[in-house]
Amino acid sequence: MIDSDFGKFVAGDFYTITVGAPSSFGPHQLFTNATRTFGGEATISENDGTLENFSQGLPFPERPSLEDPLAGNKLAWNMRYAYQGDNGDIPEMHWRLIDWRSEKVEFEMRFKAKLMRFMYRHIRDPKPFLMNNVEDAYGAFRLEAIDAGSYDGTQALVFANRDESKPLNGWVYIPQLGRTQTLASFSSEESMFGSDVTAKDFLSYTGKLTDLSWDYKGRTFMLLPMYNHAEATTSKLKSKKYDYWHTDFTGRASCFPKVSWQLRETLILQGNTKDPEAAVTKRILFLDKQTHLPLMWKLYNKNNVLWKFAINAYSHPDHHIDSNNGTGAPILTAFSSIDIQTNRCTTIQTLVRVNVDEVDMDDFDVGDMRSATGRDYRRR
Repeated sequence: MIDSDFGKFVAGDFYTITVGAPSSFGPHQLFTNATRTFGGEATISENDGTLENFSQGLPFPERPSLEDPLAGNKLAWNMRYAYQGDNGDIPEMHWRLIDWRSEKVEFEMRFKAKLMRFMYRHIRDPKPFLMNNVEDAYGAFRLEAIDAGSYDGTQALVFANRDESKPLNGWVYIPQLGRTQTLASFSSEESMFGSDVTAKDFLSYTGKLTDLSWDYKGRTFMLLPMYNHAEATTSKLKSKKYDYWHTDFTGRASCFPKVSWQLRETLILQGNTKDPEAAVTKRILFLDKQTHLPLMWKLYNKNNVLWKFAINAYSHPDHHIDSNNGTGAPILTAFSSIDIQTNRCTTIQTLVRVNVDEVDMDDFDVGDMRSATGRDYRRR
């Protein structure tokens, strides 16, 4: 019920898992209805980069089979299009870079972010697609450094391509240079802002699906960090604007989310890199079967040696801030990346608001990244 490598943290008394009662994290009824209506119609294109005959719901709802050579690819697509709402506002995202040995916080940063689906929408009009989608993207993510030392004012705008075989599409605004550069000029293998998090493993696997060959490794039951935030012992960090106390961290160097874990049906997905020069050669992801979200994954280096753990903690939306109640979207509250080779970790606390009015297409305009009001994402 615990990954054997992760179990070494428990055996070494670096972390104690608190087990909570299992609960249903069923998606919004409209997503469920769409899956029932359209599920089973989607097919994977010949180049593995797009889905054909897909508009809404979960692309491949059938139980994966070890006998199916495409089971890994299908799971990867399910992970990509898992239901997390049609948009999200993250007004607060707190980062801590920590030394595992000394247990000292080396650096703290604060960001904010917004994200939006342009395609495969279920709740907010227009559904299922936005018409003015010139980037042919299924969604976009925008991140801005608010209080991050020399990174202050840095912004990143990433368009998630509908066609996964296309090069990464997006821009980074660097205030010190007063200019915007394409994402192509940055390596997705490098760490983000001096942390232990690579761009491809930021809050989930965000790299191109076609960068990896995917294998389904079977089904099991595992303890995963899914919980009710309203019932958790939270940190002393309170939101400046909302009635919300951020998730706490605990264990060695406070590198582990301080949440209860549930026994969940789990699907094991392995991704092997196709690029022999990639820093990460293999990822093993543990997907919660009900949500198809990765709750934990392991990264291996070029020598096929375990390098990092990534952990996502999700709260049930009905036990979070009031505006998330009834959305059916699991709410990401805490993320940690633990580098067992350099003995460091990075923790991230997030306040996520799902399906809100304060996010629209104009927030993802590259021309806005230079604006003097960029800190408020244009007029807000």
